[in-house]
Amino acid sequence: MTQTAEDAAIILNTIAGFDPKDSTSMDRPVEDYTATLTSPLAGLKIGLPKEYFGDGLDDGIRASVMEAVKQFESMGATVKEISLPRTELSIPAYYIIAPAEASTNLSRYDGVRYGYRCEDPQDLADLYLRSRSEGFGDEVKRRILVGTYALSTGYYDAYYRKAQQLRRLIKQDFVAALADVDVIMGPTTPSPAWKIGAKKQDPVAMYLEDIYTLSVNLAGLPAMSIPCGFKNGLPVGLQVIGNYFSEAKLLNIGHQYQTATDWHTKKPNA
Repeated sequence: MTQTAEDAAIILNTIAGFDPKDSTSMDRPVEDYTATLTSPLAGLKIGLPKEYFGDGLDDGIRASVMEAVKQFESMGATVKEISLPRTELSIPAYYIIAPAEASTNLSRYDGVRYGYRCEDPQDLADLYLRSRSEGFGDEVKRRILVGTYALSTGYYDAYYRKAQQLRRLIKQDFVAALADVDVIMGPTTPSPAWKIGAKKQDPVAMYLEDIYTLSVNLAGLPAMSIPCGFKNGLPVGLQVIGNYFSEAKLLNIGHQYQTATDWHTKKPNA
C-alpha cells in the first residue's frame, strides 16, 4: 500500500476506527500509529519459526531474511527459534474456507442487483448464466465451484467444518508462540517473484507461495512485509507478524529497519 512504514502509519491513522455498519469492525479507541515510530528496538524479542526456514525455501531468500534479522540484532533485539507446527495445514484449510466464503458472497452477483450484466439476455436464465460466465475470471469461477462443493450437503462436515477446526488450532499455535516473543519474523514467500502469467496454468503452484502468509490470515493477526533484499533483480520480502492490535509495534519495527537500510528505496530490474 505504501513505500514506507511511516506512510502506512499515516494512512492507518486516517482509516482506523469503529464503523457501526461493519460487523467485523472492532469498537476500541484509535491510537496514534505515528507516535511510536522512532521508539528504540532494544529488548525486542523476535521469534523465528523453524517451519518457515525448512525445505522449499529459496537459499537467496533465506540469506536476505537472515541478514535482516542480524540488522535487528544490531539494533538491540534478541532472537530465538520457535515452532508453528501446523504451518503446512494453513494452505488446505484456507483454500476450503476462502472459496466457501467466496461462493456465498458472490452468489448475489447475478446481473440483476449487483455486478456485471450481459448484453441482450434472452431470458432470466440466460441473464444469470452469461452474466456470471462473462463477468467472473477463471480463478473466481474455480473458487466458487470449490466453495459450493465444500458447503454442499454431505460435504460440509467433512471439509468446511474440519477446515474451521484447523483454523482454531493454527490460531492457538500463534497465541502460544507470541506469549514468549514480541513478534515473529520470516520470509514472505518461499520463492522469488515470477513473471506475470508464468504460473497461470498451475494454480496449485501459486497457492503454495502463500504458505507463510495464509496462516496469519486464518489467525486474524496483523502482519506486514518489508523489502529486505533482491534475488535475480527482484525484491525479497521480510514478513513481520505481531500479536492482536500490535499494529503500532509492527510499524515501529518497519520504520526503524527502513531508517537503517535502503532496500525500500531500490527498484527491481525492468
